[in-house]
Amino acid sequence: MDWRQSDTDYVVRLDRGEEIMSTLTRFLVEQDIRAGSIIGIGAVEETVLGYYDARSGEYLRKPFPGEAELVVFAGNITMVDGAPFIHAHAVISDASFQALSGHFFSGVIAVTGEFQLRTSSLDIHRELDSAIGLKLIRFG
Repeated sequence: MDWRQSDTDYVVRLDRGEEIMSTLTRFLVEQDIRAGSIIGIGAVEETVLGYYDARSGEYLRKPFPGEAELVVFAGNITMVDGAPFIHAHAVISDASFQALSGHFFSGVIAVTGEFQLRTSSLDIHRELDSAIGLKLIRFG
């Protein structure tokens, strides 16, 4: 991983073999980033996407083990239980140019990953909404 900062913006490059969510979350902790937004592109493998089934209150997870383009990675950064948390969705595309999308659980960089983070000074955290079954954004 390599990165540069300009005011409230960061550009972060992830390298082959780095797991996206754990690497970016570690970066957030190290830089004390507590709120913001994140976008990214690149090439991934071992991707796990999900779909939230509101009726069952559970995520359906589907692994995509092959290499794919990370066409869009978009999400936000909030605090959950005192730690930074990335909530992201993604679109990936395989060699047949078929797009797959969903909640982004995990993925490993296959070639490179290029991410831009914009930080916020807002106090944004997530709390469990028992009626919905998800931790929703709350403002402090």
